[in-house]
Amino acid sequence: MDINIDSAKNYFMEMMDEVVNGREYFILRHGKAIARIVPVFEDAPTRAEITERLFSYQTLV
Repeated sequence: MDINIDSAKNYFMEMMDEVVNGREYFILRHGKAIARIVPVFEDAPTRAEITERLFSYQTLV
C-alpha cells in the first residue's frame, strides 16, 4: 500500500499493527517511493545463508 510521508507520521502505530499482520507499505514523498516497510519473518533465511546456498551448488562442466 502506498502512503504519503505526512500520513505515515500520523498513522505510524496503526501501520505497524498492519505490518505485523503481513501488509507492506511504500512511503511516498512528492509521489515517489522513498522507503518500504515490510514485516520481518524470523524463519526467513539471511542474505549470508542464501549466498552460501547459491555457492554450494556444483555445476557440470
